[in-house]
Amino acid sequence: MTKGTRKLLGAKSLKFIGIAYSLFITFLLLFPTTNIPKVEVPYIDKLGHVTLFAILIIIWLFFVLSKTGWDRLTSLWVVLIIFFYGIIIEALQGMFFESRTADGWDIIANSAGILLGWLIFQKIKKLFLLKN
Repeated sequence: MTKGTRKLLGAKSLKFIGIAYSLFITFLLLFPTTNIPKVEVPYIDKLGHVTLFAILIIIWLFFVLSKTGWDRLTSLWVVLIIFFYGIIIEALQGMFFESRTADGWDIIANSAGILLGWLIFQKIKKLFLLKN
């Protein structure tokens, strides 16, 4: 790994990126959608959920890797926390926001994103980080 990559993957940087991205997703998923134009692409919202949660899990798993080396139990906790975060966001949409609705398919898309992100993370970890 280059010095710049190590600095980028440092625990403090990843923690900041993880918190900022988590807040961004929270805002994005709870923001009222009444003034946003509809995009007529089938399942584009589900693809968005998959993408958002894949990136989210990758960021937080890299944080765990930078903080603890590699700890399966901690990484499992990260996966579970992000999974329940997705459920909580959906529940909040259904309870508190008129222009939003809770959708079980969004939870499935979030879960698919978590799985996809975990698989991508595993591949990156094997290819680049654990060769040294």
